[in-house]
Amino acid sequence: FGSLQTAMLATAVIATAAAAFAPATLHVTPGAVTAASHSRNAVQMIEGFNRRELLGAALAMVPASAAFADGANSRETVNRARAIYGSRIFRLQGKSAADFLEEKNAFTLFISGAFRSADVKPTAKALTKLASDITKAAEKGDGATANSKLKDFLTIAKIEKELDTVDGGNFNPKQRRNAGAPPTAEVEAQMGSLKYALYDAAKK
Repeated sequence: FGSLQTAMLATAVIATAAAAFAPATLHVTPGAVTAASHSRNAVQMIEGFNRRELLGAALAMVPASAAFADGANSRETVNRARAIYGSRIFRLQGKSAADFLEEKNAFTLFISGAFRSADVKPTAKALTKLASDITKAAEKGDGATANSKLKDFLTIAKIEKELDTVDGGNFNPKQRRNAGAPPTAEVEAQMGSLKYALYDAAKK
């Protein structure tokens, strides 16, 4: 089946399985009587099957999200990955092999967050190869090679500066809240003269 046919089939199966678990109710309208009749037919259709297994199988057939069926990615996800993980990678310049090993997961999280869409798969593949080369060099204690490969990574990924420490940014690690939402500008505006508390316990 195509994706549309698969989704339609899964929806029908889920409705059928859900009907099997639905409690009996009193129907008084003609439309409700018709619905009840359809519900009984649905239950009869799955007689002889394990109903919970049927429901589980139906759920497995449904795509996680139609919006991501083609590998789509949201702008907010990209911005978050670039601000948080891209900044951590940028700060690795000139660091030791041990530092690279401590931040090796940042490369994976950056690529999966900023280069998830189908149209950037070639770039994601190239970055994944570089990230692997960087990690291998770091594991050998070769900080020079790791730094050399990092320059290529930064160029291809277009990481030009730190984004998490920008004044008013949404993903500043110093902020005493969950990063991202609501926007920092709104939080600071609401806090007024006390906005320093978003970053430090005491005013400096």
